[in-house]
Amino acid sequence: MTTYAKKYNAVESTRNRIVKLYQDRVLTRPSVKNVTRTAVAIGLGIIEVAGLDPQKQVITLNVNFELKWCDDLLQWNTSEQACVKRNRSEILFTANEIWTPDVLAVNGPGQLSKGLKLQYPISVVCTGNVRWSYQEKLVAFCEIDVRNFPFDRQYCSILLQSTIYDSSQFKIRSLYNVLRLYNYITTEWEISHATIKEIDLYNAYHRSNFSTLQIDIELVRFSRFYILKIIVPFFIISTLAVFSFCLPIDSGEKIALTVSVLLSLVFYIQLISGYVPKTERGVCTLTLYSNGIFFIVFLSCIFNTFTIFIYYHEPYSRQPKKVRKRKKSIVFNVHKSLIELNKQRWKFLRKRKNIEENLPEQTDVDAIELLHDIRYFRQSLMNLFIRRNSLITTTSLDYQHPIFNPKSETKRSVKRIAMMIDRILFIIYLMLMPLSTLLLFHSAHQSRLASLTKTNSTNQLVDLRKSSIDPILLFRGCPT
Repeated sequence: MTTYAKKYNAVESTRNRIVKLYQDRVLTRPSVKNVTRTAVAIGLGIIEVAGLDPQKQVITLNVNFELKWCDDLLQWNTSEQACVKRNRSEILFTANEIWTPDVLAVNGPGQLSKGLKLQYPISVVCTGNVRWSYQEKLVAFCEIDVRNFPFDRQYCSILLQSTIYDSSQFKIRSLYNVLRLYNYITTEWEISHATIKEIDLYNAYHRSNFSTLQIDIELVRFSRFYILKIIVPFFIISTLAVFSFCLPIDSGEKIALTVSVLLSLVFYIQLISGYVPKTERGVCTLTLYSNGIFFIVFLSCIFNTFTIFIYYHEPYSRQPKKVRKRKKSIVFNVHKSLIELNKQRWKFLRKRKNIEENLPEQTDVDAIELLHDIRYFRQSLMNLFIRRNSLITTTSLDYQHPIFNPKSETKRSVKRIAMMIDRILFIIYLMLMPLSTLLLFHSAHQSRLASLTKTNSTNQLVDLRKSSIDPILLFRGCPT
């Protein structure tokens, strides 16, 4: 039998030798000449602000990690593959073949997908300089304040730290002097300010200090959508309640207009509730604004009802009494006329015998009696009609001139008071509606002033798409 040996090139043979060398030392912290602790430089590039959850108080970021460190076990310089300065050879490894740092956000609930970053290759140069770049979802706790929503600014801190090695064994450094916006995707939030600090935090559980990279960022919410889609339509609908005080009281449309505006605001508040952050830590400005406007429109409905009650209270209280008096007088007069008619008929019957003796034989006495009754009844109805017309004219004179009826002047004064109340409420509401909107936008000015007091340090944020200057690289390579 003939055995054929597989021939490897220089890169493959070097890689196989290093993997075999590292099989028993995967969990061993790499060492460097003249250095007692391992230094790992971290460069963080933010791709997208995936979201802020006010209920869980967390921020989710899509970031690009770039890690660099040195490892003596990953150095080679052979005759087949020489390590020269101008043309340094490079070999790719997986995260399961060599040692990798366990760096994560310690002020967060943990990584969303631990095995995702293990799929990215690790680049190693012959001098032992290791570079590992991968994308990951970074979740960290953030104290979110929604009181100035939708003009709020949030301040979040990300603490990157090792979970095993303390500061005597492990040192975290910043790879660049700035925080990079790496192909940043514009969402609801904009990162306006950022700072990077290298600090040591004491861990009470391990009773030692841990090297930490603290990244503070300031987020500003884009409020143009909320202004154009929520605040402006809400203000226009609520302003219609002001013009209800301009309508005449006799038109009967004042209550209908205010109730229609009130129902429209109820429907619109239900739509706003889907955009307002749901948290019990504070009431946002937009919620106070919408509820305040709704209460103002509700009061306008009550005020319109009150003015209409004042305007129509006196006529409604007097009208039933007049109708009853007229009906009573008409029935009484008809009854009295019929009684007089019967009396005259009895007198006529008594004289009938005498009249029949003097009339000719062909004369119809019953017809003459009927004509006499019709003429009398016609005369009674005519007198009743004349009396009724005279009553109407006198009552009209009572309402037209205070000499005949002194209460007409009080009715006019009551109507004038109702109209004056309408004018006063119109002026009050005309000033109150814009004032409430100005108070809403005043919260935006307060959030800006608060950001100026908190962000006194220099801004270390660079957008790679807008900046022509490359970030300064702080990690210069492995020590010789």
